[in-house]
Amino acid sequence: MAITINSTRENDTDQTVYFSIDFDGDKKWHADIPKDADPQEFLDAKEDTLKVEILRKQYPEADVPQLEDKTALESFEAWIAGGAKNAEITETIVTPAQPAVDAVMGERQKTVEGEEEVTTTEIVEVDGKMVQKSVTKTVVTNTPETKEVPLFDEAGEEVGTTTVPVMESYEVSPAVEAVEETSETVVVRPESVVEKTPWKDTAE
Repeated sequence: MAITINSTRENDTDQTVYFSIDFDGDKKWHADIPKDADPQEFLDAKEDTLKVEILRKQYPEADVPQLEDKTALESFEAWIAGGAKNAEITETIVTPAQPAVDAVMGERQKTVEGEEEVTTTEIVEVDGKMVQKSVTKTVVTNTPETKEVPLFDEAGEEVGTTTVPVMESYEVSPAVEAVEETSETVVVRPESVVEKTPWKDTAE
């Protein structure tokens, strides 16, 4: 018999059963089961489930695929027989295509950069006295550019001149070239061998 009951302990709502299971060597473990269940019958019915749980404790990082027409225990044992390896996981990253976008142009009044002398009044301390003095500084200015053009009356006769702003085009947003769809496969998790953790018996 693969499972041997060693002892039981009555609890308020269930019972704790200490048992030995012959699975890759004799292992001592315990389980909490219904209070009215027969320990031997209950654990015998759960034998395969217990063995899977033992393997999960020994291979805590295992990523075991469920094989078609195989039980969970058979799938786990096949995974171990195959080298206890977690399979490589890859992911395909798709960058969607982007259509070409024309530059967006706007129009604004041109400015003319120049220099201008600005005089300000400052109060400074000179030889212990507060002195008011004029300070002249040269500052850079940007003056809206205009031009004179002929002015006509309703009959089409030139009657003088008028001033209008000089306009210029400028790029609000640049053109964008079309981009083709691309895909790249990256390794999310490389293949790895899962080390087996030594089993620790349960102390009664």
